[in-house]
Amino acid sequence: MIKLTTNPISCLVTRNWVSKCINARFAIFWILLASFLAVLRNLGHTAIHYWDEGFHAIVARNLLKHPLTFTLYDQPWLPYDYKGWGANHIWLHKPPLAMWKIALSYWALGENTLALRLPSAILATMAVWVTYRIAADLFDRRAGVIAAFLQGFNPFLFGSIHGYNYSDHIDIALLFWVEVSCWLLIRAIRSGTLGLYALCGIAQGLAYLSKSYLALITFGIAIAIWVATRIKMLNLKDGRIRVRDIAVQLLSSMLTVIPWVTYCLIKHPKEYIWEHKRVLDHLSADVESWGATWDRPLFDYMVQFYPVIYTIVIGAVLCLIWTTFKNRSFGEFLTLAWVIGVVVPHSFALTKTPSATMIVTPALVICLSVIISRSWRKNDWIYTASWFALTLATVIIKGGKSLVKGRDQFDTLSKLAPYLETNFWIIKQLLVFGVVLGFLFLCHWLIHRFSWQRWVWFCLRLGVVGISIFYAKGYIDSSTTVTSRNVNHPLYQAIGEKIRTDFPDNACFFIDHSDYGTHFYLMFYADRSVYQTTTRDAKQQIVDRDLQKLANQVQDVGGIPYLVGIIGKDHNYDIVFEARVEAAMDRTYRIYKLGD
Repeated sequence: MIKLTTNPISCLVTRNWVSKCINARFAIFWILLASFLAVLRNLGHTAIHYWDEGFHAIVARNLLKHPLTFTLYDQPWLPYDYKGWGANHIWLHKPPLAMWKIALSYWALGENTLALRLPSAILATMAVWVTYRIAADLFDRRAGVIAAFLQGFNPFLFGSIHGYNYSDHIDIALLFWVEVSCWLLIRAIRSGTLGLYALCGIAQGLAYLSKSYLALITFGIAIAIWVATRIKMLNLKDGRIRVRDIAVQLLSSMLTVIPWVTYCLIKHPKEYIWEHKRVLDHLSADVESWGATWDRPLFDYMVQFYPVIYTIVIGAVLCLIWTTFKNRSFGEFLTLAWVIGVVVPHSFALTKTPSATMIVTPALVICLSVIISRSWRKNDWIYTASWFALTLATVIIKGGKSLVKGRDQFDTLSKLAPYLETNFWIIKQLLVFGVVLGFLFLCHWLIHRFSWQRWVWFCLRLGVVGISIFYAKGYIDSSTTVTSRNVNHPLYQAIGEKIRTDFPDNACFFIDHSDYGTHFYLMFYADRSVYQTTTRDAKQQIVDRDLQKLANQVQDVGGIPYLVGIIGKDHNYDIVFEARVEAAMDRTYRIYKLGD
């Protein structure tokens, strides 16, 4: 028989809990829906971007022909160097999982740009939900909803989903699986169940199969928590973690990854070993001119992740560092271990890429969401003061976007902190934050004995809410700016469709446009090997290649060479096709027959 309580206080508590749960679910549903619909806007734009989307789009398309053989130039008519991933035949520059997902999307929806990016949109939306679950499990549902909002409309993630950044589905997949592994780690520690540690390891293995060693952040967090509990820095009241648990996590990760590694070492050993070496070279060498000083992630790349609110996010991390030592809380410690485990190693590695810190996004937005959520609790005036001081500092000192662009803006290897110097407004805002926070501490000390002091903090909350709403609008506007770009390449799409339908499979094409990546635009739409007629020397000067010699090399191995002219220059070869593309500002292109 079910016993019904008649205690009115118990009934009220139950109703409040149910109400909060329903409200949180209602809020997260609309955040997920709005985020997904927002990112769908112009998702199928026809531009294929050279870094990095163009490579992954072509490799994934070739997987439809041979799912276990990853190729860039599926038919390499010209000689190639297996060490040059930008023009290779067997392509192992990235692990397989993300490109398998794109290939599956191609199979279901066709070989188009919407199918290329839809997996990113889906996984990014799912990652927002996982962020909500992590924040809600570690802190409270209000923090989860705020964190979900901040991640659901993150402009850098939007740019990666749409292919505009130096990242695409590879980094979105890494982000998702890292989040899943961290969430499973939390549940495993709380329950002490070996099965959950095994699932955490499998998710970490899938993250590795998305983008290599960056996936090990979850393993690093687990070790940090174990060490912290051993030295009494962390108080695990409702959970445990043992060496055996970490071993199960690592072993399940290795078992997930080993089949792919074994396959590569058997089928393509030299390509795999070389690419593996280049991954490790990021720690101590300047790979592809991405070398930079320690300050570039914090004072350049990550500014682009959180426009308008960047200093507020960094200030929230600093606040949680202080409360972590004070409270020795599991949630705060895990979140900060996640932040430090990503940012510090990337800062000390010599090679730094823009997207490498993307996997810290959930932890950073959770830090800010915790400050905001706790500021509404009755006695947590310190969080109200921190939130107010941070927002006021960004109002007093103007800042915003990073001023540093490109890879070679500075001689980054000979200067101490060029990016900090250029974006010194961040330091100014943090200094003002410290001054305002100190003043609010003084105010609290002076008025804390008066009964009306709670109204002071209530008014501060209302004031900071107003400023935050203004910033939230700017944050959303930064995301919608990404999706409104709608960059298209109708010329390459039209040429590619003509080639794919009317030219033989052994046709090889050269294109006379010298800009980076134009051959990949055409290569994606044409499904034929495409090369440029120019190259660049050591000083990055454009140099014409010997086109006739290249044509002879193609013919010698059974290919039929053609030239695609799109720059308006007359070439002394036989024209086999000519057309004007109205959608591309009435541009005319010609296809010439090369060779004998």
